[in-house]
Amino acid sequence: MYILASDYDGTLNRGGISAPVREAIARFRAAGNLFGIVTGRDYWMYETVARENLPIDFILAMNGAMLIATDGERAGEILRVERQQNNGCLRWIVGHVGKNYGQDVSTVLVRDRVTFHAAFPDGNERFAPLSRADADSPDGIKAFSQMNTRCDTEALARRCVEEINARWGDTVNALQNGVCIDIPPAGIDKGEGVARYADSMGVPPDNVYCAGDNMNDCAMIARFHGLAVENAVPALKSAAEATLPDIAAMIDYIMNRA
Repeated sequence: MYILASDYDGTLNRGGISAPVREAIARFRAAGNLFGIVTGRDYWMYETVARENLPIDFILAMNGAMLIATDGERAGEILRVERQQNNGCLRWIVGHVGKNYGQDVSTVLVRDRVTFHAAFPDGNERFAPLSRADADSPDGIKAFSQMNTRCDTEALARRCVEEINARWGDTVNALQNGVCIDIPPAGIDKGEGVARYADSMGVPPDNVYCAGDNMNDCAMIARFHGLAVENAVPALKSAAEATLPDIAAMIDYIMNRA
């Protein structure tokens, strides 16, 4: 049995999911293998997969912090990683990103997303919740599975990631995805999520392949057989064992090696 774990945006979904890619996924699964999506998106990726009418075996959402089974008796089952937030980390991130980058920060708890905007009128910090009235400041969030923000440019996103990890690397793992920043708990990334899923299914690491296109895919590309799509960033292509046109070509690559 083989696993192919694919990033969604920019890897599997490139302006849609083509008929040849769908056929290849069906063929891969019919041969007894497992295909799934590993994404920075949250729980609602489950609805996107259903809307796309895409039969797959699993979703690892929030960069591996949440496992959603999509087929068989376990369909819809959720396993997730939460980090208790009692050290001021979220308050610091919301304030720092708001003050230095002028952006909102949202937090995810299972199916709920709470977004905060940090404003600094007269130099005094103010927090404005944009949803969930019961959370009037980041201190109202006691645990999270992922935070998210974004910057205007990739250079700013890179700097923001470096600053967050330098200050709070023992609590979170900030990951750059273009101009977006995903912030799961420390120790969580796509590679760790795939490793946990493979172990639960009894699939050895040498039978695990991962496909991606951007920086938050690096951990799984480096940890397993890494495959990059042609539109991937240069750093990911350099780390991958092969660069291929699309998921259909990757499935052929795997099955020809089996």
